[in-house]
This record gives sequence, structure tokens and C-alpha cells, in this order.
Amino acid sequence: MQSLSCVPRRVFLLACAGALGALRVGAVAAALPAYAPKTKVSGRLRCSGAETMRDLVAAWAHGFAALQPRVVVDSAATTLSAEGFDALLDGRADVVTFVREPFAAEIAAFVRKFGYAPTLINVAGGSYATKGGTHALAIYVNAANPLARTDLDALDAIYSKERRRGGKPISTWGQLGLGGEWESQPVHAYGMLHRRASGNPPGIANFLQQRVLRGGEFRDDVREQVDRPGETALDAIVRSVAEDPFGIGYSGFAYAAPGTKTLALAETQRGPWYAGAPDEVARRLYPLSRQIYLGIHHAPGTRLAPALAEFLSFVLSREGQQAVAADRMRFIPLNDEQAASARRVITADG
Repeated sequence: MQSLSCVPRRVFLLACAGALGALRVGAVAAALPAYAPKTKVSGRLRCSGAETMRDLVAAWAHGFAALQPRVVVDSAATTLSAEGFDALLDGRADVVTFVREPFAAEIAAFVRKFGYAPTLINVAGGSYATKGGTHALAIYVNAANPLARTDLDALDAIYSKERRRGGKPISTWGQLGLGGEWESQPVHAYGMLHRRASGNPPGIANFLQQRVLRGGEFRDDVREQVDRPGETALDAIVRSVAEDPFGIGYSGFAYAAPGTKTLALAETQRGPWYAGAPDEVARRLYPLSRQIYLGIHHAPGTRLAPALAEFLSFVLSREGQQAVAADRMRFIPLNDEQAASARRVITADG
């Protein structure tokens, strides 16, 4: 094996990384049913939450008004899902737009107040590679690293101090299957801040904590990167990995840079592995695909208010998903199976 100091940087093969952010992934499924109103309804729906969903909510409101003209859908001028959640908790909103999973503290606050959790309806997939949006996550290593694939169990052992997936802590590349001079070399894990001043993690760190760490805490030796003028934390993670032969980190596919490569991923070491191709992300085969949600207050055993039920049915219809496909954030429309699963959530008690 070549000496580490002599390994040349691999040619970066990802054609036109900037074009990834403009890539449309997934057409609206022909099998999705058109919106068919069960009844004519009236009322007012108050939506609040993430700024990156404001245009999409406006498109849904416009399309829904053409079919249910006696319903007014208002969208509050909020910028964060956290603000929308606070409005839902206080009764100032009927719908919160979540471009991330709820924080554990948010769920706990809702349960304390009402005795049950808020209801989440999956209304789209996260994007494939839209910077500044809710996108799939890639795992980066240095281009000189021979490793080609890993799994979520191993990532838990690298990043988590609790290792709720049951593995032993991983601190060397030999524990990930590399031999020779790599075997004893340390694994340097890079990531985002684990907690902001609010006490909650960034949305991406929250997703990884839930999806990979199963709610466990991050290790103290993760090398946290922060936003700086001219460089986001996600850019800094990839740059750090490019500069560190022993680095590993997470970021979006759109943040790829020379000197790095992404690993194929599986849930466990048994596979199957997925490289994170656009279709794999759209079908949610790739383990770190993301989702977009609407959150509502729905007491168990009760029916949804008619106007809310009809609006959600519209969002999950062919027309609602066509609005997703046209949106600037390039969220991925639901396929027929995903939409059917979401419809079961809103009809479970009614």
C-alpha cells in the first residue's frame, strides 16, 4: 500500500456539483388520485412554520381555494418550524410546517400539555441536493481513504456515546475493516454543533440523532463545525474531511468538493448498500433520505375538523403533489405508496 503522504488526491468525478441543486427528482406519480372533495367545507386554517415551505403552502392554498372557495388558508410570516410549533402548542395555529423532525423537547412539551403527541403527516420527501433546504445527507471521507461503504450501526459507534444500536465504540479505521497502515489510524469525526443556545440541536443534527443514534447523545470528541462568514458548517465539514486523511463527516450531496468522496450506506452491515442516487433518495431506499411534514393537533379518537381534513386530502392528492414538484425547494413528491401511508394517518380515527 502506498504511504499516506504519497497518495495523490483522486480526480473529483462528480460532474458539475452545482447542477445537483437544480436537479429535479421524481415526477408526480400517475397513480396518485386527484382530489375528490367528500363535502363542501368552510372555515379558516392557520398555518405557521418554516420559511422554506411558505411558497409551497401558498401554492396549496391557491389550488385548494379553487375547489373549496369557502376555506381561507392563512400563512403566518414565521421563519422557523420552532415558531410554528409554539403557535400550534398555544392554539394560534392549526398546522405547523416541519422541514425537520420535531425536537424531543417539543414532543415532551406537547405531551405535558395535552397528554398525547402531535400528529405528523408526511407530505413530501426532502430534496436530493438543495442547499439551504431539507436534503438527503451524505457521509464523506477523504478521497485517499480506501473505504467504499459503511452502515448506520457503524456511524452510531463513531458518533454516539451511548451506542443504542448495540455496537462497540469505533475509534480506528481498522475497526471499519481497513488494513495495512490504515488499520491503527484514528477516526476523526466531524459534525455540526450538537446544541444551539436554545438547547435544541440544528435540524440536521436532530435528524442524525434520531435516525442514526436512536435518540442517543453525540460523543464529546466529535469535531464540531460552525457557520462562519462565507462558509456554512456543512461546507466546513467537507473541507475539513478534504484536509484530513482520517476524517469522516456528514453533509449534503450538493456540498461535495475535491479531495473527498461519499460512502455507500446500509442500515446494518448485512446490507443492502445504496450510493445515494437520486432515485434511491426519492424511493427512500437510501438510509439518510429526509422527509417533510405537516404537524397538527389531533386528539386520539376524534375526527379532524372537516376543513382541515379536506385540506390535508388535497395536499396528498395529485394536485397537491404537483405543487410540491413545482416548488423552488425541490422537495420530492410522494409516490402512491407514500401518499397512501400518509392518508392512513389522517383517517386513523375518523
